Amino acid sequence: MRVAVKLLTAGAVASVLAGGCAGLTGHPATAQRSSDAAVAGVWDGLVRGTVSDGVAAGDTRVERQEWHLDQRGAAISGYYVAKLTFTSGDGRPYVCSRQPSFSALVRFDVRGKVRGNSLDLVEVAQHTSDGPCSLGARPLAQYRAQVAGDVITLVTPKNRQTLRRNVEHKDDDDGPALASAEPAALAASTGAEAASTLAERLREHMRASGPAQSQLPADVSGVWIWEHRGQAPTGDEKQEREEWHVDQEGDRISGYYDRVVREVSTDGQAFRCSMNTEFEIATRYRIRGEVRGNQLVIYENGFDVLEPNACDNGQRRLDAYEGLASGDEVRLLWGAGGQVLHRPRPDVPTQRF
Repeated sequence: MRVAVKLLTAGAVASVLAGGCAGLTGHPATAQRSSDAAVAGVWDGLVRGTVSDGVAAGDTRVERQEWHLDQRGAAISGYYVAKLTFTSGDGRPYVCSRQPSFSALVRFDVRGKVRGNSLDLVEVAQHTSDGPCSLGARPLAQYRAQVAGDVITLVTPKNRQTLRRNVEHKDDDDGPALASAEPAALAASTGAEAASTLAERLREHMRASGPAQSQLPADVSGVWIWEHRGQAPTGDEKQEREEWHVDQEGDRISGYYDRVVREVSTDGQAFRCSMNTEFEIATRYRIRGEVRGNQLVIYENGFDVLEPNACDNGQRRLDAYEGLASGDEVRLLWGAGGQVLHRPRPDVPTQRF
């Protein structure tokens, strides 16, 4: 499962929107010269790109901005609202939305000064609200801008973008209705529905597995096995096996699991990447987590490639799990699905294949 991105650059949006829409006041207006550009009004911006590093590398990011600027003399104040949409580069769902995409909102209050066709702007505050798809806050940015009619070109040390005057401004899904919405409504529009779905699925999972028998943390230490056989998108046979090694101290758990994926050609033709009719990719994922009664929360915090292979596309994401322990089973929810880990019997080998 994918995890939502937590850090953004100074030119990108960081989190979901909350807070009111009042512009900045308290600074005396300086006289506007006749040569100063008129920037009051609504301006639209669009930034598209691909995340180049971190756990979200390869994902697509689309940022839609709507700037509301007020001008009193040469003094500029106001805010901008941005809607940021991430789309998974490999099709895997994000933890927060359980879908291969999610959207988040943020509002930044700004102030500045215009001198002729030059505009200096600085972000003075950002407003965020909690939610499963909320993103971490980023440092406030400063902009040097040039105004040319109905176009503003914003420049930071790392980014350059263009705003265009919205001459027919309407309250649509990306417009001021977002800027003035109450925090509760914003939470609903930025992932509360996904959170509700996640919670309901977990409750159903709990009902199916039975209630917790004790408030003491369940014993989940030791070795656990998960195996699955299916079909790859190419029609070849796909075998998956995970061997979990869990250490437990009280309600804290740590350890790792080895995940091995083997593909076997069903038509007898050799894979180009391996020059053989089968190949195998092995990865070790490091884990940590917590046990509350019979409920578990587990996070992957790193991985190592155990067996480098030319057939490995390198697309890995760190997952997060919620689950239940019941005797010799641990039921885990992740992404759009789940899996059941079993304690191996003494006569069942615990080595990979």
